[in-house]
Amino acid sequence: MTPMPGTDIERLLRMPLGLDVWQRESDALVVAVKEDQLAELERRRLATVQRLYTVGEYLSKFASRPQD
Repeated sequence: MTPMPGTDIERLLRMPLGLDVWQRESDALVVAVKEDQLAELERRRLATVQRLYTVGEYLSKFASRPQD
């Protein structure tokens, strides 16, 4: 998810949104969150959301990767 103009990552992290943050970048977050929460973020125009995987898809895809 990427914050909308007028907000930033820090503001999103301080809000009681119930985000399970898996990765933090300077301009985006990778989160595990329910679809209704994502829809609310978009409805409130707090962030743009790019849906990559469901949690199950993510875990199954990356669980089989060899460890470095």
